[in-house]
Amino acid sequence: MIEMLKNFQLAIKQQRHVLPLLEHIDLRVNLVCEQNTFQIIIKNGEIFILHDSEETRTISEIRGDLKAMKQLLEGKERLRALEHNGQLSISAPIRTTLLIESIFYLTKAQENFSKITNF
Repeated sequence: MIEMLKNFQLAIKQQRHVLPLLEHIDLRVNLVCEQNTFQIIIKNGEIFILHDSEETRTISEIRGDLKAMKQLLEGKERLRALEHNGQLSISAPIRTTLLIESIFYLTKAQENFSKITNF
């Protein structure tokens, strides 16, 4: 899981079309998978990954198995579709859920997304 998160973190930095979404947000999301908790922190355009953090300031949480987390982190499936299929559970306000979904989905490596967002 940590390797998937590092790949996601690297992909986000390489995909400049996603960076405007991250500029002025302060977001913490717990990802709970197979008895492990990882925290993604997005603050002022930077993204950090914490493992087994004691920080409890988050209100957003995504729970699921490794396969579903991999699909999410690689942008292969949308967050709400995975929730609808029962593969993930989400505890977050709808605006946060949509933002998280956008970040994960737009981070997948496809050049046509950058053309859509760069008018």
